[in-house]
Amino acid sequence: MFRLFLSTSMIALSAPAFADTITGQARVDSVTIYPGLATVTRQVTLDLPQGQHEIVIPGLPQNLGSDGLRIAAPGQVRVGAVNLAFDRLPVTPDQSSPAVQAARAEVERLEEVLRTRDVAIAEIRLRVQAAEDQIAFLQSLSKASAGETLTTATITDIQDLAQMVGAETLTLRTTAFAAEQEAQAAIRARQDDIDALDDARRALEALLAPEEQGSVLTFTVEASEAGEVTLDINTTENLANWSPVYDMRLTTGDDARVDIDRAVVVSQATGQDWTDVQLILSTARPGEQIAPGGAWAQLRRIISQADLDRENANAMGAADMLTLQRGAPVFSSPMLESSPVTAKADFSGAAVTYVYPTRVTIRNGVEDLRLPLDELTFAADIWAEATPMSDANAYRMAEFINSSDEILLPGPVMVQADGTMVGFSYLPLLAAGAEMDMGFGPLDGLRLTRITPNRSEGDVGIFSSATQLVEQTILTVENLTGQDWDVLLRDAIPYSEQDDLEVSLTAGPAVTRRDPEGQRGIVEWDLSVPAGDKQEVTMEYTLRWPSGFVLR
Repeated sequence: MFRLFLSTSMIALSAPAFADTITGQARVDSVTIYPGLATVTRQVTLDLPQGQHEIVIPGLPQNLGSDGLRIAAPGQVRVGAVNLAFDRLPVTPDQSSPAVQAARAEVERLEEVLRTRDVAIAEIRLRVQAAEDQIAFLQSLSKASAGETLTTATITDIQDLAQMVGAETLTLRTTAFAAEQEAQAAIRARQDDIDALDDARRALEALLAPEEQGSVLTFTVEASEAGEVTLDINTTENLANWSPVYDMRLTTGDDARVDIDRAVVVSQATGQDWTDVQLILSTARPGEQIAPGGAWAQLRRIISQADLDRENANAMGAADMLTLQRGAPVFSSPMLESSPVTAKADFSGAAVTYVYPTRVTIRNGVEDLRLPLDELTFAADIWAEATPMSDANAYRMAEFINSSDEILLPGPVMVQADGTMVGFSYLPLLAAGAEMDMGFGPLDGLRLTRITPNRSEGDVGIFSSATQLVEQTILTVENLTGQDWDVLLRDAIPYSEQDDLEVSLTAGPAVTRRDPEGQRGIVEWDLSVPAGDKQEVTMEYTLRWPSGFVLR
């Protein structure tokens, strides 16, 4: 009997404590934002006894997704069943944050101030009422005393009584007046207390709103030993985004350069403020397709021309009959609809990740937070580009190489040249080591003209009959800027893809580049235009084709 009791007692003593409930408050510690969503890491620190426990974490965002919910615990703690509740929330003790506790204390303090103020006003009113009661008593006493004096005393006694009543009444009325002024001042001060209390209550309501609309996470843990532990609660949450923005500044002169200030704009509407968090930005796209699509083989067959004509006739007859039944017009030939062509930016390859150096606060749904990243400086080559066919002025251009070790992501750019804002543009994806040409606004002092003085068309040829078109164009660049400029002059001539339609060109000065980068019909000249000078380019192109054909 004793051995059995001893063994049972030892088992009971060695068994862990079972299933007590511990409520904790989770704080957002770090956030990784991707295009369109974020992974949020919340931390909760608990003092766990040895054994099995149920952990309750209230105040999480409403409609938190459970797909990406993960709980990480240190080695001495094992996580069991996990439950995320939205509608039927468990009853939890008050685990308010320090900010909420301070806001509640301020509301309670101001309520006590208002009660004290009301008591003080009531006391002042009592003094006014006491003075008025004393005045009434003196007035009634003086009437009775005056009647008795008229029958028994001299006129001197009457005067003394009147003076005494008058003096006391004046003193009492002065006291009542002062008390009334004091009461009015207290009432005015009371309104300030009411306003302060209303502000404090609104501040408390703003802090309590996420908790009242939130969800509750419940899970079990088993601790092999007692002690303080920190758990990481990782969730995937939608309605978060970030995008890069740039300020690009061109500085001309002997040391020409392009300075780029990089920043990011971050926003989130997850249902909860992110206060003092570590921010990580990633270009990975976990919300999109993660595997390649399939391939389908096309079934081909042959058919005789007679059978094909018969099938087409039958199909067209059936289509016409169906259209007539619906009351719509009949088309003599079938119309084929083409699929829309869309373009998407390609971010193939390893994702880029930015870790912001300081902790930040990003409020829920109320702001786009702009955060500076860094500044990059690149040496630049500067020239002017002139296209008289479309513009009356040349434009300042700069070429630079991304000499940094990382990709510049696509984003909007505010462009400045020598301290003056010239407009807005868009920076495409720029890989490390890649070249970039960027426009930096018009040069009003580089004036362009384009005229076509001669144009003729007619039959030519001695032994064979042919037709030709000849057109002469004069391009002029005039430099009124006060400084020398290298100018890239660009124009266009017709081009042909038919052997029978010949295109020839003569120009002075000679063309520097023809069909640059595969652009058919484009011609370019590299010119040097000194300050106050003018450069003129003459070009003449000829089109020849056989007689009997029409030029289109």
